[in-house]
Amino acid sequence: MAPRVEPGPSFPVTPTKRRLNASEFDIWFLEFSNTYNLNLRRSPSGLSPQKKRALPYYSELQYYELLKVQYFKGKHTIIQDLFDHGAKEIHNKWVKKPRGESSITPFPVQLPRATTEPERCQLLELLRAILDDVGSTFVSSRSSVAGSLFNQVYDEPPSPTRSRRSKRHSYEWQEDPSPKRTRSVPSEVDTEFDPDDERPPSVLSVLDRGRVHTASPVPSLVPSRVTSRVSSIRAPSDRKRDPNRAFYELTESVSASRSTLTSRVFSDYDEHEAPPASQETQTTVIASTAENMKLPLLQSQRAIGSDSDSLAPSSSTERALQISFNNHERLQQNVRHLLKDGSSTYSDFDRSSKQSITRPVTPSLPPASPPPTTLPPTSATLPPVQENKSEVLPRMVYSGSRDLDDRLHEVWPLLPSHYDRAPFVVRWEILRIALHCGIQMDDLRIDYDPSWTDQKTLWARLQALPVFQGKSFPERSRPEAWTAALNDKFTTTDQVVVLTCSLTANTSRTGPLFALRLSPLKLDLSHRLSRRFGSDRFLEVIIPSMGSQDVKNLGESTVESIQRWLVNDSHVLLGRVWTSFFMKPSLPKKINNSNTLGPQSKIIYQERIYLFAEDGNDFHRPKAEDRWSPKGEPVGMHTKMGRGSLIDWLLQVPNNQKQPILKLFSRIALGLSRTRPTAIVQPEQIRHRPVDVLSPTNKVMNKVMNDGIARMSHGLARAIRDIMGLQDLPAGFQGRFGSAKGFWIRDTTDTSDDIWIETTPSQRKWNCDYLEEDHRTFEVRSESRELKAANLNLQLLPILEDRAINATLMKTQVGIFLRDSLKRDLDAQKAAMQDPIQFKLWVHENSPSSRRAERTKHEKVPYTAGLPSSREDIMSFLLDSGFDPTRLKFLRDTAWKLRMEKCQELQERLNVRVGRSTYAYMVVDFLGVLEEDEVHLGFSSKFTDEQSGFSETFLHGMDVLVARTPAHYPSDIQRVKAVFKPELGTLKDVIIFSTKGDIPLAEKLSGGDYDGDIAWVCWEPAIVNNFQNAEMPIVPDLFQQGVVRKENQTYLDLLGAEDVTSEFLAKAFRFNMQQNLLGMCTNYKEKFCYARNSVRDDSAILLSTLISHLVDRAKQGIVFTDLDWSRLRKTLSKVDPPDPPYKKENWDGRGEPTHIIDYVKFVVGKPTVEAELRAFNESLGNAEHFDKDLVRFYQHYEKFQRPFNERKEAESIGIFKKSTWETILEELKKDIDAVAQEWPSSRGEWDAKITNLYDKWQNISPTNKVNSKTVRTFQQEDQVKAGLSNWDLLKASFCFKMYYNKFPMFVWHITGTQLAHLKSLCTSVRAGAHPVLMIPTMYAGSRPDNKYARALAARSDGRNLMEGEAIDEEEATTLSDEEI
Repeated sequence: MAPRVEPGPSFPVTPTKRRLNASEFDIWFLEFSNTYNLNLRRSPSGLSPQKKRALPYYSELQYYELLKVQYFKGKHTIIQDLFDHGAKEIHNKWVKKPRGESSITPFPVQLPRATTEPERCQLLELLRAILDDVGSTFVSSRSSVAGSLFNQVYDEPPSPTRSRRSKRHSYEWQEDPSPKRTRSVPSEVDTEFDPDDERPPSVLSVLDRGRVHTASPVPSLVPSRVTSRVSSIRAPSDRKRDPNRAFYELTESVSASRSTLTSRVFSDYDEHEAPPASQETQTTVIASTAENMKLPLLQSQRAIGSDSDSLAPSSSTERALQISFNNHERLQQNVRHLLKDGSSTYSDFDRSSKQSITRPVTPSLPPASPPPTTLPPTSATLPPVQENKSEVLPRMVYSGSRDLDDRLHEVWPLLPSHYDRAPFVVRWEILRIALHCGIQMDDLRIDYDPSWTDQKTLWARLQALPVFQGKSFPERSRPEAWTAALNDKFTTTDQVVVLTCSLTANTSRTGPLFALRLSPLKLDLSHRLSRRFGSDRFLEVIIPSMGSQDVKNLGESTVESIQRWLVNDSHVLLGRVWTSFFMKPSLPKKINNSNTLGPQSKIIYQERIYLFAEDGNDFHRPKAEDRWSPKGEPVGMHTKMGRGSLIDWLLQVPNNQKQPILKLFSRIALGLSRTRPTAIVQPEQIRHRPVDVLSPTNKVMNKVMNDGIARMSHGLARAIRDIMGLQDLPAGFQGRFGSAKGFWIRDTTDTSDDIWIETTPSQRKWNCDYLEEDHRTFEVRSESRELKAANLNLQLLPILEDRAINATLMKTQVGIFLRDSLKRDLDAQKAAMQDPIQFKLWVHENSPSSRRAERTKHEKVPYTAGLPSSREDIMSFLLDSGFDPTRLKFLRDTAWKLRMEKCQELQERLNVRVGRSTYAYMVVDFLGVLEEDEVHLGFSSKFTDEQSGFSETFLHGMDVLVARTPAHYPSDIQRVKAVFKPELGTLKDVIIFSTKGDIPLAEKLSGGDYDGDIAWVCWEPAIVNNFQNAEMPIVPDLFQQGVVRKENQTYLDLLGAEDVTSEFLAKAFRFNMQQNLLGMCTNYKEKFCYARNSVRDDSAILLSTLISHLVDRAKQGIVFTDLDWSRLRKTLSKVDPPDPPYKKENWDGRGEPTHIIDYVKFVVGKPTVEAELRAFNESLGNAEHFDKDLVRFYQHYEKFQRPFNERKEAESIGIFKKSTWETILEELKKDIDAVAQEWPSSRGEWDAKITNLYDKWQNISPTNKVNSKTVRTFQQEDQVKAGLSNWDLLKASFCFKMYYNKFPMFVWHITGTQLAHLKSLCTSVRAGAHPVLMIPTMYAGSRPDNKYARALAARSDGRNLMEGEAIDEEEATTLSDEEI
């Protein structure tokens, strides 16, 4: 029941007294809560009392309701002062003595606020007692402090009427089922802070300043009260500490200066059992005199020791809270003289549990964890790993060096508290911009405004701040990503907002050890964990590899500290507590060096760390029955949950404890795989096959012939197709399903509409119960699709030469393919450039597949400033507007650069295009109709090679080559027979391998399988007929030889650890952060084989075997160190071989190149590219930057000015008055000059550079020096928003006239939209037609008509080309009639 509001006092109210309101109460309430770290909750508005009681944190709302009643009675100041004095007295007892030295009294921290959960509970009990006393009918006359305060502060005599009147109190937190209820507080108003209010915004939350709140249970309030006096010194618990236990273990102590709130995942103690007390700490409880005051009876609660110190703040919290408390101290001056005697009515308030409350000390973590205790299972059923969800325990924190500890802690900056009310996305953007501009957080002194949810408004407000003047802003987040981040789900229809940031090593000796950089918001496919728990709870951090030079320069001990900081510490950022739970290698970063005397570039290898938001300002406690956070929680209403629960939800750890640590850790990647969720399968529709398909002839080794592949029903495949919106039904899907990973093909024998799916042992990576829908959702990674001609990978060339019957002929033939494909591509572009329609068709046909994906994702053509983002879209846009590629130099140069890059890529990668080859998913023949070394390949549409004239829908009766990349063994390319089997005819665009034989064909191809591996298939006779197979080599046992070792420790071995999850992750992170030598070994093997001119001698086979082990290093736990690699190289060669000549730009060897790669690059590739590019450049002619159609708009308004001579003459006789248009154009010229002159000096990333200038360009508006209606009509609202008002067109036309030749890139990228509009108008007028307008979605879906383009080309050549369509019913009838 809500507290009953008593009528106000009967005495008159002073007319001048300001009336209190609910908004001001909320501000006071939150300031009061945050000053003492009470973590109190506001009562949600608009909910009935019944709905409030249903809230999981209902018991906490009583403090809000009671304080609100007392606030409107004017008693909030007395409550705060009584509480402050009592809190200080209690706080003085929280004195921890390091090492238990009884003769030393440490100096206590002066802030009377909770830093642990036990301390918070004590303060809440104090508040309960004060509320109970102040709200009671009879205030004891013996409470001198209370009486004096009431009389002096409010100047109000005690009312005998109120003293005699009884008042019934409602304590709803007792959940008393009393049917009689009192009225609740009248209508609640909006509790959000009004930005127009004179009072500054309160600290709605203070996580951004380093403080972290838990959501632990609040002590219940009870009506029973007693008068007590506490005066004693309480000793620590009698429970002795095991001297053999490590002093740094989690349950003993936690850091008061570095630990932040995190969830304990595993607990070794019973819920009602006190943990062992530390012998290193002695606590002195200072006694004081207690007055006769009615205090609530303290219920015995769970004994809490140092393992529950879950509110330990960071050092930045100490500093921030000290400032906060100093401000709060000034509010207490009006009553401080009343408390001079040093005692308080509530000063002796203490816990009846007699449990000492200690202030934790920072633990010291040694470099390595103690050896785990192996607990053998006592039964077949493994005990589940329990998690204590009622509290959050800090993890281990390294603090060997205070300076290093501080520098690591400072990595995560803290936003000022006045941004706490801002949505998460707004805070992200503010911090991102501030970090990019190098702004100190304390300098952000502008208050949050709700209009900042508009990204343009936010940027404009920040750019107007003096502190940002002259700063270049970063790349802007995409509007669709920004919009999605503002909704409750952080998603669009089929994508989620992804949070990423990067850490760069700080080479300075001071400041944060890493520089943080937040990335713009972006949209991407979701993964299973983000769909289940919310995308906003996951943060991806890119950090330099621990083996990178910048990190290694910090020292070995620092590197170890960084590893522990990443794994064991909690990271407070933007009001949330983040902890790491997974990592994997990230793409290397290439940094170009502007110093011409030094290395031109360097490669920095990076790691991708995944963080999970365990807790935060807007997080609430889980319900007792909840094991995990509920699904579908809005961004601002998450439930607190630890990373251990996250891992347990995905991997179901209690059922998989026998798995090796590293293999189980690697399985987390399946939950982070970005996929498309499709059909949800019911448990009865899942068929878990007990065994795989085994080799029918190799009974000894029991080779699995369907490794990674299974079947699904035709009905399920159709359902997935419909959900994905595919036009055709694919043969299969690469995906994830529960714990299964691999490829699923349609069952060719299934003709029903039944829904079912099967999993096989080789697919299932852990034991999964498939109870939750998310584990029964088929997640599509990719699907089989229409096949096209492929390139011949560089890595296959040495094997082709080695296995060639005639090596010289093979080398020559590959060179011919390279030359022909290059000439064909350049000739096609050269011809297309002569006609805009043909050129647009060429642009469309040569665009990457990502172009369509980007359009689909954004539902429009993505733009950056004034032009589309991609060069293909820029060329298409300008062609659509009427520009000619042979006349406009900007368009011509864009096409030339595109061709140059393609040629350079061809020379570097030497991807030789072979018309009769393709890439296809490898699947197996479950029907058993294919014999050993037979394959089946059918196409969903005609596969056409114009060069050879091949045009078929399947392969039959011919030999083909199949291979996988990377290829190392000579046997990694196999020559097999392609046959067509009608039983398999419905499975198109996949290559089907036989399940017969001793060894699966996929395994022969670089040790592949069928879980989504792709094969290169070639049926070009010139290559296939000149190839002979190699037998699979006898590979050396590198484990027996001691070259590599393996980590085999299982998860079960960790169960003796204090915190199993932290130990599990620490071991996995430590292993995965070690340098992976795969790339180094691969490069060495390439040089080694080149120098020896062999890919099949014993040394080459050994290196190939080593590389195959290192590919699965992370999953298999392969140990191979720098020392091992150095030792192995010495046995292979005395001197490391040099780089092959083809790694260089020019041939510098002796004689003619003989190696196949040297020959293809230097004899064929390089000369052909240079000759063809010269011819291509000559064919383009001389284009110009100037276009008269683009300056006509400006020239129209230029006529409104007086002639130049007339103006000069007027000025000579002292007449300086200018006309309206003279003033407008003169001021506009100045504004354009100001923006254009920044172009040469702009630095940084392209998108950020162009966006900053574009923002300044858009801010150019008509001068206020004239007051003309004509000027106002220039900016019609709808046209301004579209960027096509007359003012926008005038700016663009004027800018083009001024800078078309000096800064053409600036002109086009800033004003391209308006220039294209002007060009289309002029071109349409000359053609005698109206310009055509298209909305963004329709334009994104438009594509050129191939037949129309060919017909126009034929017409221009004087030919009549009319291509007919397919015969329809009407035409068929007409033809029949003519025959009659």
